[in-house]
Amino acid sequence: MLVGIVVLLSLALSYVLFGSLFFHLIETWRIDPFYLHGPWVALAALFLYLRFLYTRGRQKVIPAKAGIFMEGDLLPLEFRDVLSAVLLFSFSAAVFVFGIQTRVPFLGGLAFTLWCITLHLLLFGVSGWRGYSFPFLYFLFSVPLPYLGELSGMLQIFIASLSKHIFLGLGYPIQQSGITLSFPNAAFQIAADCTGIKSWLVLFSLVVFFLTFIRLRFSLKMLIAILILPVAFFSNMTRIVTLLFLGFYKGEKIAMAFWHDFSGITFYGVSCLLMLLIVFVAIRHDRPA
Repeated sequence: MLVGIVVLLSLALSYVLFGSLFFHLIETWRIDPFYLHGPWVALAALFLYLRFLYTRGRQKVIPAKAGIFMEGDLLPLEFRDVLSAVLLFSFSAAVFVFGIQTRVPFLGGLAFTLWCITLHLLLFGVSGWRGYSFPFLYFLFSVPLPYLGELSGMLQIFIASLSKHIFLGLGYPIQQSGITLSFPNAAFQIAADCTGIKSWLVLFSLVVFFLTFIRLRFSLKMLIAILILPVAFFSNMTRIVTLLFLGFYKGEKIAMAFWHDFSGITFYGVSCLLMLLIVFVAIRHDRPA
């Protein structure tokens, strides 16, 4: 009975503090082209959390010394649990206030994540932090990162410049004006969708999700996560270069009508295959810690 009351009060307080954040996220997932996958990431985070609860129940572990509840009765907390909860709550409150002042949604998402981990520190203790913290940290992948628009603009110019140097190095007549690349018979703009940011965000959340089910050393998982960015960038640049080649030889209309949309799916599949290959190699060469 007491556990149920505490859980309900925690849910109510969480709604009061972070209800507006979730309304904002729902609207953002609907209109932000970089985060159309946001609802799926949130559902995946919920699945990981329910999986944690199910595994915890299967182990028949009663949070006694590792938490504050045991069959509905309060138990004395361990000092490290209290200290960890207080420190994390203080950091969460600071992030929450700073997020309100700066109006950066990601800080609100981070504050929500830290708040949830704080509650679970009191319920399950420090010893089981990996099990309950990862689903909340994974949820952050659905919260829009700040300044993606500015980053997209810089990447558009960088990709246009890099493409120009590639074609000039190969002896092709090409000119650049901002994000526009021009051949004698065709001209292309490096739009925001051509930066590969969306593909990287989707691929990162997808790979990290499946890494949770693969037995690998943590260091190897971190290495795989780091490699996602260069793989996504290489795949996206290959797509742009092939599109420009097709435009030079076949014209702008044919390149945009056929290859532009089709190549996006094709090279995203290539990115997935490359990541699968990297994971396979990591599994083959992994050694017990």
